[in-house]
Amino acid sequence: MENLARFLSTTLKQLRQQRGWSLSRLAEATGVSKAMLGQIERNESSPTVATLWKIATGLNVPFSTFISPPQPATPSVY
Repeated sequence: MENLARFLSTTLKQLRQQRGWSLSRLAEATGVSKAMLGQIERNESSPTVATLWKIATGLNVPFSTFISPPQPATPSVY
């Protein structure tokens, strides 16, 4: 569970920074407070499903982006 929380916080920060957005801009886009977004990014707070949905919608990414770490490619065995 701790790994998922760390993945979520890292993913959120990466997505925000890729867009060149401040926490204030992200708060405007998502309707989630700047303070809460900062706590999530620092892995100090775990968002509710509703909050995570708002964040995903504001960033225009699938909800699963935050809960499904990419799986390493497995080599094909013939």
